[in-house]
Amino acid sequence: MKKITINDITLRDLFQNADPAAVDTAVLDTLISHYDGMGFDRLEVLGGSTFEKMLENNFYKTPFQICSYIHRQLPKVPLQVLIGARNLVGLEMYSADIIDRFISSCLRNGIYMFRVYDALNDIEHFKYTAERIIGLGGRLQGALIYDHKMDNDFYSRKAGQLADLGCEEICIKDVESTLVPAKAAILFKELSSKTDTPLHLSAFNVRGLQGLNYYQAAINGASGVDLSFMPSSYNDYNPSVFTFLNSIKGTCLEHNLDYGKSLGLYEDIKKYIYPSLNHSLSSDNFILRLHSESLLPKWLINAISRQLKEIGEIEQMGQVVDEIIKIKKELGNPTLATPIGQIIASQAILNSIISDNRWDITSDEIKKFAAGYFGKASASMDSKVKSLIFKKNQEEEYQKYEAADTFKQCESELADITSDEEHILSYCFFPDKTLEFLKDKKKSKTGNGKNVTGKPNLDKINMKKLREITDLVETSNIEKINFEIEGIKISINKSSGTAPQRPGPAKQAEHEIPQDITEVKSPIVGTFYRAESPQAPPFVKEGQKIKKGDTLCIIEAMKLMNKITSDTDGVVEKITAANEDPVEFGQTLMVIRKGKDV
Repeated sequence: MKKITINDITLRDLFQNADPAAVDTAVLDTLISHYDGMGFDRLEVLGGSTFEKMLENNFYKTPFQICSYIHRQLPKVPLQVLIGARNLVGLEMYSADIIDRFISSCLRNGIYMFRVYDALNDIEHFKYTAERIIGLGGRLQGALIYDHKMDNDFYSRKAGQLADLGCEEICIKDVESTLVPAKAAILFKELSSKTDTPLHLSAFNVRGLQGLNYYQAAINGASGVDLSFMPSSYNDYNPSVFTFLNSIKGTCLEHNLDYGKSLGLYEDIKKYIYPSLNHSLSSDNFILRLHSESLLPKWLINAISRQLKEIGEIEQMGQVVDEIIKIKKELGNPTLATPIGQIIASQAILNSIISDNRWDITSDEIKKFAAGYFGKASASMDSKVKSLIFKKNQEEEYQKYEAADTFKQCESELADITSDEEHILSYCFFPDKTLEFLKDKKKSKTGNGKNVTGKPNLDKINMKKLREITDLVETSNIEKINFEIEGIKISINKSSGTAPQRPGPAKQAEHEIPQDITEVKSPIVGTFYRAESPQAPPFVKEGQKIKKGDTLCIIEAMKLMNKITSDTDGVVEKITAANEDPVEFGQTLMVIRKGKDV
């Protein structure tokens, strides 16, 4: 009998996809308790966008501390992290110093195995990270992002190169759900005939094929698979754990999992976590319409959904998805793994909703990708699109970008707040989320936090349910309703007269703008930043002379920082938005008086 190793990714998926308010210490402890003796060979608890989402947790632990917390309760179960070879858990390419510190922090907090990938399968990007993981005492699994346009020789060659770097396992990761059972069988049969390195398959269930793909891979040479009790399909909230376990009954395959204990975990996840998941994404038409194309990972669809809801354009989801597929082809068919998926999705919103014409506005990240900063895609970029992305001599400027060496800068910026290395690392990846995390943590110690014993925990309220109740009162004959949620008493009275309006940027009255005045307006819905980082000086001040092309501010949207530059020489007459304010599309940010001599 051949034993299939099972890597459970439920806890990583939990933090990545569930509402942070749904996961408190009691819930986490309940779920963790099921894993003791269940028989999983490994638990993947950190990686990808999970790191950022973990900073929103309700128990004031850093992502590293959460790993340590799980490890202390399950000391016999090896823990795994999923990281980009050079981008780790962020959207940048990071320096050797940050890579070293991140690996050391993971090992110190109980991580055993490092699953390392590069979004473009660039083996050069693996080399330093692989060397340091092994050198610091970690175990290494190399992951290749599956691209259905590549032949099987491509994967055999890349797998051999990863094995030469010291990878003790090779994982094929199907990010875009393009793998089908027939191809899975052929791929793993060929790979297993050419390498003695154990092979692993990680696939989503978006098309409902995960169980079939895993079965065919396992029968034909794969030695391990990823399973989760969190659903990865768009329209089916049943996980594929049980499908796969049942599919290998009566075959030459076996596993170590305690089926009865797994049912107990599933029941508690349904009870505590499923209600907080997004059930509103309908995808039958989406899946059928793109039957021969890449499908977006669930985490990316959720991120786009949140962004479109913020700008009131959720009905344009299909249009944005189509634009993502189109941009992907134009850029040379890069995979949608992190960070490329986020970069393309952000540009798709700019192209399809914000701009009057495609490529009128391009993000810095798209320019860096086009200049080769993240590596090379499997196909050539459309030359016409490249000419739209770069203005004169701009490509040379973006080719000069180097890996972000930011630790010392971040350490300096946090000097008055914290000296903890793990806090500084978090700040290097996600500065705003880390500052908010540290602020909430400090409040919790003074009794003003969001999760203090004896005080109402407003974050635990199901806001969707609260809105439904409010809407019911407003549309019925009920004048008043009193009820209780999570120990908090709430009273809703039917509003009389005009309902109060949600605060937001005031609408500007129509006015004639003098010829020597130009208004700088936000090209996108996002957050307005006057400086590159919280401790850095602002790009411009009122009364300051500026030149055409000078950076005026940054608008952050979907984790991407979009620099706004001046279209003219002149003087900053007025700055109309406050730092860190949410801004709307078309909102005036600054007023510039034009002219070189003003």
